[in-house]
Amino acid sequence: MVNFDKYEEVINGKNTYRTIADFLLIKEPVIIGWTDEEYTHYDILFNLGCQKFGMLQRGLKQTDLYVSVMSIGSFGFKLDSEKHPGYVAEKLFHGKLDGSVEKLTELINGVINELKK
Repeated sequence: MVNFDKYEEVINGKNTYRTIADFLLIKEPVIIGWTDEEYTHYDILFNLGCQKFGMLQRGLKQTDLYVSVMSIGSFGFKLDSEKHPGYVAEKLFHGKLDGSVEKLTELINGVINELKK
């Protein structure tokens, strides 16, 4: 089961990364109500492996880990390596880098690392 804070919002942690990865590996998308444990809450959708029709741009592949921050942005991240907060900020937040994006990057990297095991 995922890690929760006292308000029942999902937070970063080994259980969160593993649980999300487990569902993704059986082709189940996952949506979470997540907090950076400061002031920010995002609803985040994860999806891994999808059907593809047509040519994709921006280097996207159907095998990417797709992360959608509702009402903000979405992108497909390759599973080859951990991502830098600046890269996540560029792809999901139009370049806005702050502490919340750094914590979100930890979440994305935690899921990527669990998927690579």
